[in-house]
Amino acid sequence: MSLSLVHTFTGHTDKCWATSIHSKLPLLATVSGDRTCRVYNLETKRLIVVLDDDSHSKTLSSVEWKPTGEFPSLAIGSFDSTISIWGNEEAVLEDEDNWTLMAIIEGHENEIKGVSWSHDGVYLASCSRDKSIWIWEADDNNEEFECVFVVQEHSQDVKHVTWHQHENVLASSSYDDTVKLFKQDDYDEDDWVNVADLTGHEGTVWSSDFEKKGERVTRLSSSSDDGTIRIWKILHAADDQPSIDSKLPSTIKTDTNQDMWELETILPIIHHGPIYSVAWGENGYIASVGSDGRIVVYKELNSKEWQIIISQPHSHGVYEINNIKWHGDRLITAGDDGLVKLWELAL
Repeated sequence: MSLSLVHTFTGHTDKCWATSIHSKLPLLATVSGDRTCRVYNLETKRLIVVLDDDSHSKTLSSVEWKPTGEFPSLAIGSFDSTISIWGNEEAVLEDEDNWTLMAIIEGHENEIKGVSWSHDGVYLASCSRDKSIWIWEADDNNEEFECVFVVQEHSQDVKHVTWHQHENVLASSSYDDTVKLFKQDDYDEDDWVNVADLTGHEGTVWSSDFEKKGERVTRLSSSSDDGTIRIWKILHAADDQPSIDSKLPSTIKTDTNQDMWELETILPIIHHGPIYSVAWGENGYIASVGSDGRIVVYKELNSKEWQIIISQPHSHGVYEINNIKWHGDRLITAGDDGLVKLWELAL
């Protein structure tokens, strides 16, 4: 196994915090402390547009493409506590004049740390330093956003949110060392229920990502300040019993509104310091990056055992890496050097 650099996207003049790849179009969005969002064509590697009309006054911390809609649109979260929605309603993606600001969403009291769209594009979740998660319902034109629920279950900053790729299940990661999962209430679609608390990390949980296998929620990965990546498994069947292992603390919920999860395993430890981002690819591999500047790729051998197949240090020189995403068998990383790098994984 080897990892080779395919391309480096340049242009940001400050730390690059997050990236997003469109699910259907060859579009890459990147955001930075320089208060700009840059949109690239992933096939040609050309810069399409820089979204920097002063709609935000502070660092852009998060970005995600909407997975649905006739035309591409994206949400950007900022440390100024607002979210901007941008879109292109023309057929010509390469024309920068076609990209317009469609909405500004306000509500959070402090820095926004993460944004994420539900699989059907109906809901946008945002999380903040104010310890809350807001769930917004979008109209078809991305012009009106109604807050349908505010989640205040975490006791500290919420660092990251992500939806399952097929179900309306939301995972949140926090400075309070936990991952929490939320679902729509079975009887009230405007109510969102905390269905599981995943505990065991001994430091801030920076990110999480669902397994991409199948249409049901099965497993979740989480990365932490404690230098570990944990794999959590949901117990679907009524007769499933959590495994008994004193080294693997479980979160068991028996209320009818709760899901039963257990800690399946902890991945081999190799990072030195916080792991800021974890990504579970459709190929089944997990990738991670963090403060040590190392890219690590893990392969599953069985449900309890994973093997490190790539461990590449200094991937952004001496700089920390903040974000990693899968794009097929390629990886995209974003670092404190302001660079976004595209890597090829030779399987």
